[in-house]
Amino acid sequence: MAALAAECVQVCKNAGVNLDFQPRTLPLVDKYLAASRSEAEPHAKGIAAYVGEVIRRETGGLWYEHEGNPALDVGEHQIDPVAFVTLLIERGHAQFGEVKITGTKQYCDWVCRLQRQWLDGALLGTYESMAALRTSMTPDAKLAGVLVAQSQSAVHSARLKWNESLDFTQDSLEAIERILGKIHNAGRYGSGGAAPDEEELAASSKMWGTYIGEVIRRHYGGQWSLCEDFTLALLIGEAKAYPIAKARKRIVDGASDNLRYYFSSMLKLLQG
Repeated sequence: MAALAAECVQVCKNAGVNLDFQPRTLPLVDKYLAASRSEAEPHAKGIAAYVGEVIRRETGGLWYEHEGNPALDVGEHQIDPVAFVTLLIERGHAQFGEVKITGTKQYCDWVCRLQRQWLDGALLGTYESMAALRTSMTPDAKLAGVLVAQSQSAVHSARLKWNESLDFTQDSLEAIERILGKIHNAGRYGSGGAAPDEEELAASSKMWGTYIGEVIRRHYGGQWSLCEDFTLALLIGEAKAYPIAKARKRIVDGASDNLRYYFSSMLKLLQG
């Protein structure tokens, strides 16, 4: 679809419309469609590819084939940009339940909103609001924002990159165990292949470690804190845990650092 999207960019450029794969350019696509739907019809798939590429870049989604047609997976939802653009050209709108979409910019905004609702819902769990969740995480508002972003990134990456669903329950640590096992096996630590560099390892450890810590915090209580050396720690009563360091060890050292055992060991840490 990337090649088709590039062709669409060229076709639109020839028509005096400059596109750069940013959502801000979609009103230009809408204007082009409204002015010349008959001329746009032969280029419907290319226009759909462009719209899909804009959405993919915004959502981190993935193209896949569904019944012989290209579709886009953006997390909990899968969309068909080709079918949408075809309806837009033929009828001037597309209907999704009670939602009427009359342009590509509106379509992009709607898909992005669906993804945000999915990520917010996955993160909230039993919390009534994002404010309540952030307050429970830490009294540091800036740190709470980082923790929310890292936790949502973990849910997003698990679903789109690893085909795993996360819900912040202790059972979901089995999914994290599988994911970190695959990362371990893909690097120099396991069966060979390209190993992550230090920056990638640190980023991966922080994302998955934040998720692991949130599972622990929601089960055992406690709050996150930034130590003097800028290390993230989970404070549970008088005990202190370092789930980000644990995620790093699981990636580097392998299955000997099993995450379910680590979760269970929290009880001993709290009692000791």
